[in-house]
Amino acid sequence: MPARSMSIYLLKPNVSVDNALKDDHDYKEAALSGAAIAGARIFLKAGHENAPWWKGFLGIEDDVSQQSSSATAFIPCGDRMMVLTFGAGLHLLRDDAFEHDFGTRVVLNAVDPNKLKSTDTLDPDSSQRRRTQIPFDGDLALLSFTSDTSVLKSLTGKAKAEYSDLVHSVTGSDSLRITTPTRPGDFPLLLDNLYRLYESQDYLTTFPDIAQMQPVTDPAVIDPLNVKLVAAVFDTAAPIILTVPDVLDYRDEAYVQFAGRGTSDAFEDVYIKHYREYLVSAGASASTLTIEDLRHDSLLLLNGAFELSKRWSVFRSLIFETPGEDDYTYHLSDGTWYKVASGLVESLRVFLEPYWVDANLPNHQWANEGEYNTEASALIGGLCLDKTNISPDPKYPVEPCDILRVTDGAVDLVHVKMGTTSSTLSHLFNQAANSVQLLLTDDDATAMLVDLVRARADNVVSARVEDAVKNARFSITLAIVSHKQTPELKSDNLPIFSRISLKRVLVALRAMRIPVTVQLVPDDTNSAGRKKPRKPRQAARQ
Repeated sequence: MPARSMSIYLLKPNVSVDNALKDDHDYKEAALSGAAIAGARIFLKAGHENAPWWKGFLGIEDDVSQQSSSATAFIPCGDRMMVLTFGAGLHLLRDDAFEHDFGTRVVLNAVDPNKLKSTDTLDPDSSQRRRTQIPFDGDLALLSFTSDTSVLKSLTGKAKAEYSDLVHSVTGSDSLRITTPTRPGDFPLLLDNLYRLYESQDYLTTFPDIAQMQPVTDPAVIDPLNVKLVAAVFDTAAPIILTVPDVLDYRDEAYVQFAGRGTSDAFEDVYIKHYREYLVSAGASASTLTIEDLRHDSLLLLNGAFELSKRWSVFRSLIFETPGEDDYTYHLSDGTWYKVASGLVESLRVFLEPYWVDANLPNHQWANEGEYNTEASALIGGLCLDKTNISPDPKYPVEPCDILRVTDGAVDLVHVKMGTTSSTLSHLFNQAANSVQLLLTDDDATAMLVDLVRARADNVVSARVEDAVKNARFSITLAIVSHKQTPELKSDNLPIFSRISLKRVLVALRAMRIPVTVQLVPDDTNSAGRKKPRKPRQAARQ
């Protein structure tokens, strides 16, 4: 019998067929005479014949039509129920009716770790999604998967030899996608084996770090987390942050505003306090706020002319962490929940804390990041290199640092960033690594840096910098300006994905033998924000 491909889901315990169906479905249960698979219940949705769009586009007069039907088959497996879906059959199932880690766990247990073909991964820090494929059998290393920086969304490979008579290849995510030669009458045995693979813990030996960071997609898990999130909005002690969910240039004039229940004043900075006050002014309270409100309300980014630049939901703009009852910490970032193993959180703390130092740069008290760099440079006897370039290729400018200072015979490249949001800090960390790598590998870049210094400093300072650059004596200071008043927490002041991004960059800099320190610089500007008068504009409407 030829091998067939199909998707398989596992219903949660005590979920019956009838309870798993969406209320508004338009499937019909099929009448079966001597079912090919014992105990199966099958639901069908017939497709409608339609001419494809390209028939008219290409001017074809021949009778051309296509039809796509769907089926969903429920098959008993011990005291659980498996679901086979064909076509769009998944849409018959309620999202909270099936196990969302079924496919991934079965694949991790069934796949030959040396015969992998493809991975789908997500970088939570940048929200980048990648599919990596290789034309031959390989392992995770060949697929460029790093367990402590990426989330595994899907894995494809050949099954282990002991399962080859049941399945040829497997792909896992929410569902299990298999290619199998199994005949209908043998399906109960196949499903029983798949269920045993789902319950097995063997994958923790084969892939020990694979489960350190996972997206949460099960509504039964997400709903209670969203309840905690909503409660945290009005809890002034909660670890919740409101941020612009994008990489911004804070040297440009910009303001933020809230919309959804009328428009708020415009502010120079983004704070959860502003949104809390906006809610109160609109009559909302901790007892009335809902997750739907957070999805409905908007955070607006305005340019210097008070014109709308971008808009995001408040829900997507929140960062929140909360411990779980299991051995995981749950994190909301860019509108998606993730669970991170507590062991990973602790290992990050142990790795990062030696790099943390008490702030030795001036507190921030100016209007923006650009002014801070200028004024702080003067106060510490450094040079402001903000907005300069050391890249020989003008198409790809590279800023050497924000502030340059000479300490202990080395050039200290100080990189400054306002706020503790994941995307902002990722940009800071990568900028630091890219600039020093260019200085270490490109003589033209070092010459450009020396020229920048000569134009801004006296001969003594210029000579010290030139000597340090010539001998590749560099150090890096990562300065994170924040209103947070908890310096004793050190790296725990940063969102989890910022900590992961920071570790990745520190490992790269350590390989270059570049000393690095990280500091949290107090922000003494008014945390209440500076209100700007609202100007009539079409962009601010709900």
